[in-house]
Amino acid sequence: MIYHPRTPQEAVNLRKEHADTAVYLAGGTDDLRLGGAAEGKDLIDITGFEFNTITEKDGKVYIGALCTLQDVIESELVPAFIREAAGFCASFAKRSSATVGGNLGLRRSDSYLAAALTAADAVLKSITPHGEQDKPVGEYLQSDCKRLIEYVVVDKDRTGSVKRFGNTSSSHATLIAAESGGIYALSVQGSGLVYGTTPDIAEQVIYVDDLTGSAAYKKYLFSHSGGKGDGTEMQDQRRRGDPPR
Repeated sequence: MIYHPRTPQEAVNLRKEHADTAVYLAGGTDDLRLGGAAEGKDLIDITGFEFNTITEKDGKVYIGALCTLQDVIESELVPAFIREAAGFCASFAKRSSATVGGNLGLRRSDSYLAAALTAADAVLKSITPHGEQDKPVGEYLQSDCKRLIEYVVVDKDRTGSVKRFGNTSSSHATLIAAESGGIYALSVQGSGLVYGTTPDIAEQVIYVDDLTGSAAYKKYLFSHSGGKGDGTEMQDQRRRGDPPR
């Protein structure tokens, strides 16, 4: 069954009522694939809501949850390293359908945006059964809370670096590392997201073997990612003004 709620609050109430049997549907690039999150589930269509703009107010950029990755890339309001992270999705067709809210809401360990937005100290504005709430992206991704994301909010002048490692440009990322303003974030396939204010965050990761690489290979990628291997290379690169590699 597909539900077509008229308001965001109605969508949230439907999700609460059918917590075990329904999922939100936006871009559908993951949900609707074979074996995706929507398989065997009812769908709550949220595509008609107005969370599809990127605007600036008081030095903050508000990225609508229904904005596509391509929208993020094309917006000059969005910090450059976050636009670069959106570009990790190599397929133009997929970038033009996949949404910001969906990429975060699925909590995939190969999320294009998770590491960059966490390092950027971005905040999610969302709707819950108890009303509107704000939550840092990193905290949200490490929780199991269910909410309807409205916007991602980030400082307009935020600077940082982000790096992706994968077998090919179109394969699932093995590892994505980001740094911004002294916050380090690392997304590792099969292990999830870790972040903190010191560059030794890789020590928190429980590496696992999977199709993207062995646990030893993933450790190697991070420890040899730029000579220093502790995350400080990204910070030094940004201070020099070099483009992220």
